[in-house]
Amino acid sequence: KENTTLTTLELGYNQIGDEGAHVKSNILDIISRSRVFHRHKDDIEVDGFSSYFAMSEETGKSGKLYIKESVWEAAATTDGLVLGLVHNVIRDHLDACKEDDLQSTKDELKTLLNTSRNSDGSPLLHLAAARTSAKALALSQYLVKEIGVDLDHAVTDKEGRTARDIAMAGNSETRNWAKSVGTILGRYRIEEEGRYSSGSCTVDFATDVTKSKSDPARNVAIKSMHYREQFDRELKQRLGGSLPNTSNGFDLYTGFDLYTKDDSGDMIENGKGLNRFDVDHVVPLLRYHSEDFEGKYYQCLIMLKGERSMDEIIRYEGTAGKDVNKITGFAVDLAKALNHLHSDHNLIHADVKPRNVVRIRGDNKLIDFDASVSIGERLTEKSSSGYLPPEVAAVRFPLEESLDDLMRRKEELKQKFKDERGDDDDDKILKELTELNEKIEQVKSVGSNSDKEEPVGDAQVDIWAYGVLMFELLTDRPLFKCDKIFDNLLNDEETRRLVNWKDITDEDLSDVLKDCPDQGLTESAKDLLRECLCTKQSRLKTFNQVLQQPFLNREGLQLQKLD
Repeated sequence: KENTTLTTLELGYNQIGDEGAHVKSNILDIISRSRVFHRHKDDIEVDGFSSYFAMSEETGKSGKLYIKESVWEAAATTDGLVLGLVHNVIRDHLDACKEDDLQSTKDELKTLLNTSRNSDGSPLLHLAAARTSAKALALSQYLVKEIGVDLDHAVTDKEGRTARDIAMAGNSETRNWAKSVGTILGRYRIEEEGRYSSGSCTVDFATDVTKSKSDPARNVAIKSMHYREQFDRELKQRLGGSLPNTSNGFDLYTGFDLYTKDDSGDMIENGKGLNRFDVDHVVPLLRYHSEDFEGKYYQCLIMLKGERSMDEIIRYEGTAGKDVNKITGFAVDLAKALNHLHSDHNLIHADVKPRNVVRIRGDNKLIDFDASVSIGERLTEKSSSGYLPPEVAAVRFPLEESLDDLMRRKEELKQKFKDERGDDDDDKILKELTELNEKIEQVKSVGSNSDKEEPVGDAQVDIWAYGVLMFELLTDRPLFKCDKIFDNLLNDEETRRLVNWKDITDEDLSDVLKDCPDQGLTESAKDLLRECLCTKQSRLKTFNQVLQQPFLNREGLQLQKLD
């Protein structure tokens, strides 16, 4: 039978039109690629690893490994098919290494591949990630998994892109790989693990690798919650009423831009999507997950990453007690946010404290709604006792001793004091009597609430906590001694002090803006604390009243930063 296989195709001097020219270009590319492939294959058969890598010659010392131009030629070949040969050479070289030398050889290659670039400024992994062939993807996977070449932070091309950024713009197979490497839930790369941890949740900072670098929602905080009841409560409060018909990973801001640019070019919030609260006052929920993923169950909320919490601002920025401008800004931002909850949504936060206020783009916003309740609803068990009002603390922290036992002990001490008057133990007895009187007052207070169940939420719960937070901002010290992890009262003495609270003392107020030369300003700050940190009967009733306090309304006064 006659052989009809095409052995020669004349491409020149043909009037084949645009479509034909495209075919011609493809054929020429195939021919060129085939020539490169076979030339590289022939070189590998002779030189092996040295066909792509070589040692530089340095006088007086051993040379350094470098990448030969043939690697960059392989990467430049259409679709990166020739990169399969590079992959084979590297793999065979490592397979041939002695066990004792394997890790050091990998480390040497890792350093080389992270630092070497072609004439256009691109590392090998970036070039492979940009190609569409399965062989290019296989090389990318091998370089990252087996050698540890950097997919992310440290290595970028001349346009500032990481290899992951480039891969995320590729075909579906490359994108799926890029999303899965070193991530959880197929999209979040943890940048800072355990940024905050408590008995009920852990917060990690992460990058959402599915989002571009220009997307404000790329940098996120992942709040992993330990208890289903609190997870459901926060979702309900944030999204409103019954949970919406959404699914795991569903973007709750679909259909609007989280930020847009105003006329000056600054980024501003542009909407809240399915979020219940205004993004001016509350850090928005981007999405949530409640699902098994690769053998682990995730129950977490995804929010915008804050720059710093109020707790960190107080501890590290030298603001508390000094920077009146910023303190006033904090006071107004927080009062407006809480007024938004109370007036617009009939909710209280019920866990206001420095850790639950974060700064984003210069604004201070609320987070954490797993203790939030409707006004008139019973408070949850979740709380931070260092920020509870006295009327709630009196119910939650009853003493074990009965009032009769305490009164009997008091009479015994009084009699002992009379009998032993002048003795060296007088001071000790007087101190014990003072402490006993505090306990008696506490038990009396609890007794008046003994017929009540857990207190219900009202605006004054948040107003008290707001006052405690403002005290710390205005004095640079906490009102109560608390543990540094859970914000709970440190000991029984602090508990008695809270339960027996009547009014803030002049001694405590003496630390308010103590270096401020403007006494009128200082007095207005003290008045704010007096109105918030008092008994329930005397305390301000709404945040509208808080916002009318002179310290938060200082038009015409020169704001000043104290030295």
